[in-house]
Amino acid sequence: MLAARDDLADKIGKIAESRGFTVFGMVNDLLDLAIKVDALGISLREAVEASELAKEVKDASFVLVFESLLYDTAEVAFQNDGKETSKIWFDAGVWLAQRYVGRGDVDPLASCERDLRVFAWNIPGFTVERSGETVSVRILSPRFTESYTSLFNRYLEGMLEGCGYTVTFNEVGKGNIRLEATKRRS
Repeated sequence: MLAARDDLADKIGKIAESRGFTVFGMVNDLLDLAIKVDALGISLREAVEASELAKEVKDASFVLVFESLLYDTAEVAFQNDGKETSKIWFDAGVWLAQRYVGRGDVDPLASCERDLRVFAWNIPGFTVERSGETVSVRILSPRFTESYTSLFNRYLEGMLEGCGYTVTFNEVGKGNIRLEATKRRS
């Protein structure tokens, strides 16, 4: 026998019915999942948040690709037409930011940062610091090629511009990006 709040028990009953489960089956399925999540070393809340975030970044058109495929194709594109490739990456950063601005996020930059943290797990050094109207972005990744670093920098510039910031400092070297930007006044 499990004890639960009446409102939660009612909701579980309705969910179970809508999915063709009994309440007994639904509760056992939930408990089984809780045990599996615990074995992964995370909480149910973290699992749900990760799932929500994965859906969010999927909806933002992010895809998973092999790291070497991304770097190698970026290298080829940059060598063939660096100016146009840089513009494409900048525009992609603006697009990501405008997605959050357009839907009314209170802090679109925080939403962009959240998505990047999930799908840029290959970047060992990724920091975003804020001080008043100024934001600093720092990227350190020894695996980035010089071309990819330049392109990722353009992406970040576009993201900042799209969130309403003006880049005031930009330092780029192989695997190393340091940007500072100030919020534009409306």
